[in-house]
Amino acid sequence: MRYIEIAAEVPSAQVERTADVLRELTGRDVSIERPFTQRDLESDALVDATSSAIVRGYADGERASGTIEQVRGALASANIDARVSGRQVVEEDWAEAWKEYFQVERFGERIVVVPSWRTYAAAPRDVVVTLDPGMAFGTGQHETTRMCLEQLEQAMCPGARVLDVGCGSGILSIAAARLGAGEVAAVDVDAGCVRVTDENARLNGVVGVVRARRGSLGEAWPFDEAAARFDVILANVTARVIVDMASELAGALTSGGSLIVSGIIGEREREVVDVLTYAGLRVDGVRAMGDWRCIEATR
Repeated sequence: MRYIEIAAEVPSAQVERTADVLRELTGRDVSIERPFTQRDLESDALVDATSSAIVRGYADGERASGTIEQVRGALASANIDARVSGRQVVEEDWAEAWKEYFQVERFGERIVVVPSWRTYAAAPRDVVVTLDPGMAFGTGQHETTRMCLEQLEQAMCPGARVLDVGCGSGILSIAAARLGAGEVAAVDVDAGCVRVTDENARLNGVVGVVRARRGSLGEAWPFDEAAARFDVILANVTARVIVDMASELAGALTSGGSLIVSGIIGEREREVVDVLTYAGLRVDGVRAMGDWRCIEATR
């Protein structure tokens, strides 16, 4: 289906009034793009209130030209200084289009991640993780997930108790279960991620091993029983979260247990290593892929 995208560039102070005009004339919701700056990948975005913003709305193709003129007229009548433009767009099924780029991929020696819509003939020693990530993070294509999977393969032993903090799609939880974990507790602050992890656990037949709940360590612990100690803890989150949770992560490890953390940009590697050491852990190694780091530590 063809649409016309109507974009109104306006001063930031007039964004909300502009959005109301576009909603009324198109009968659809709108998007607002505000300019921002961000020091690095982990810093909060700072909105620039002094620059122009862009409000976008969409009209059916057959009524597009009239709608664009209506928008211009309505904004002028409201004394909104706007630069209005339009372009034709074709609706695509984005929920399906991205799947073309998600292929079967091997991690380490044994783990093979297979998208749920693809087929794969597994070799005898393969540990297959069938995955449909939906809107959750974790397909294995990002460097941080890749490094965590490869480290997990080395750290796992049969019957291990595993904790996955920030489980996302459940890819690490399910890989742990498929590698022989006796129990996997998967937690995430995003309820959508918990739902996706549950769905992928069912898809892989590991519901009896993987339990997913919304929450985290500490006061946000979501399970009825108190948090016990784990043989392996995975946290593919951000350096800031790892720093904030370092003592809780260390406290949740068994003696000799392995902590695998990633989502760490290179410039914060030293900080994370120092914090984990201060929490009483021994840092055994740091892996790098591009700008990202994965750190393994032992209690």
